[in-house]
Amino acid sequence: MASNANSRALPANPVSAAVTTAQVFNLVSNSAVPATCVARGKSILEGKTFLVQAQGNAVTAGNYTLKASLLAALVIPGTPLTATNWTLLGSGTARAVNTAYTPWNIQAELQFDSNGGIMHGVFSQEVNNLFDAWAALTNTLTGINGTNAVTAQGATVPPADPCIYFAAALTFGTANVANIGNLISLELDY
Repeated sequence: MASNANSRALPANPVSAAVTTAQVFNLVSNSAVPATCVARGKSILEGKTFLVQAQGNAVTAGNYTLKASLLAALVIPGTPLTATNWTLLGSGTARAVNTAYTPWNIQAELQFDSNGGIMHGVFSQEVNNLFDAWAALTNTLTGINGTNAVTAQGATVPPADPCIYFAAALTFGTANVANIGNLISLELDY
């Protein structure tokens, strides 16, 4: 796909999964901050479809499984490296990965309308050459404020900018400190 990246995440640290919960990628420059790309408020994306995609590779200590997740939030959560603090847009099927590096990707075709405050769409995942067909989002994101709103006192509230943050996470089926997942790219394209 030709890329016209509107937003791209900064370089991310690998995740090492000694646990079987989703691990959110964090920044190389600040490990307390998640790697994110964003949708700007009242931008050219308003009411139009756009693509958010994450891709990377992973290796496991044995014949374990891996699934990728795409997350979103209106603001970066207070505890941003805990996946359950985000809205889960989509998560693929757990697919076998072994002791050789395997590519993975997850992508979502999305559309938001700041007047109604909702974002909907579809997502798919591919791990180790096994593809999950496009499916409706697991959860929609609501309450998006990408447009100016007038309050009862007559003041105009500025639009949120950015109005949506996106992050990626990996879940390994078996806990092992030797499980490693890399995020090569997380970007929003239109």
